[in-house]
Amino acid sequence: MNLPLGLAVVIATPLLLEDRSTLRLRPDLAGSALLLIATVLIVYPLIQSNRWILLPAGLLLATVWLVQQRRRNRAGRTPLVEFSLFENRGFAAALITSALFFAVLTGATLVVVLYLQVGLHQGVLHASLILLPWSTASGLASWLAGSRLIPKYGTSRIMFIGLATFATGLVLVIAGIRLPVSLGIAGLGAGLFTTPFFTEALHRVRPTETGSAAGLLNAVQQLGGTIGVALLGTIFFHHLSPTHPKAAAESAFWVALILVAAAATSTAFMRSRD
Repeated sequence: MNLPLGLAVVIATPLLLEDRSTLRLRPDLAGSALLLIATVLIVYPLIQSNRWILLPAGLLLATVWLVQQRRRNRAGRTPLVEFSLFENRGFAAALITSALFFAVLTGATLVVVLYLQVGLHQGVLHASLILLPWSTASGLASWLAGSRLIPKYGTSRIMFIGLATFATGLVLVIAGIRLPVSLGIAGLGAGLFTTPFFTEALHRVRPTETGSAAGLLNAVQQLGGTIGVALLGTIFFHHLSPTHPKAAAESAFWVALILVAAAATSTAFMRSRD
């Protein structure tokens, strides 16, 4: 599936309007390497529980990366991250929210698939069809939020409505309500949240910071998804029992609800003051 989509993107690239920077930017290879190794050291212990000693090493290396970035910035060289972005408290909160929310979004879908295929021994097609309401509702809600709801009610209110709806869907899964219905509600909440989230996250970004902000949001989103897969997937397999597979999914979804609550807290700090 990814191959034809990737080729379509490559073919369509010349149609994009080109915007060149007046500054000559140089890649930060050392910073890239530090960040890559730190990420691996942080994520790997979540998958292999007997490798927890690597986690402090990853956090230490992430600190070294931050120091390296600040020094590079002060020296007038191009860092991976524009530190001026963090002058806006809302953007820093957006990064935390992105990591938390997409950890749940990615991890929860994996848990559903694992529950259906590994726990209930259902086929791939059946698992895909069960997830279809999630994807469909998410797409429709995202369009509705961007075209109708945000202009009328603003980003903050729609974000919280989206998170509340998303959490409701997860609770319904735990309560044993039919998966297509529960996942459809969760997908509805996800779509209502994502559009106003990115609108608010990039609300006050300066034109010179746009590239760095978009790249950083995307990187944190991917990191959150990776952590969500590792964390919720590990919880599922830790509690998996041949006779009670649903208990494993429930355990993972309870943790997912905690992460959604944390995302709601960080979302509160994203709200614009004007």
